[in-house]
Amino acid sequence: VRVGIAVETVGQAGRPKPITGFQTHSTPVLMGQSERAELASDEYLPLTSILEGVVILKKNPEWEPEDVEMVAK
Repeated sequence: VRVGIAVETVGQAGRPKPITGFQTHSTPVLMGQSERAELASDEYLPLTSILEGVVILKKNPEWEPEDVEMVAK
């Protein structure tokens, strides 16, 4: 989970990042009032569109771990 300061992205062109100055943590994560989070991988799917407050995740049935040997080549 990447946790950083929330950035307002309404009206911005393209696919802007919703957070800035992020740090990567393992779960569970305690976030501050002005912070927002994003998932670092597709292993889990959030049940909400914005990762603020309490967020419940479910396992992604279509997720497959990357093959480390194939990535290194």
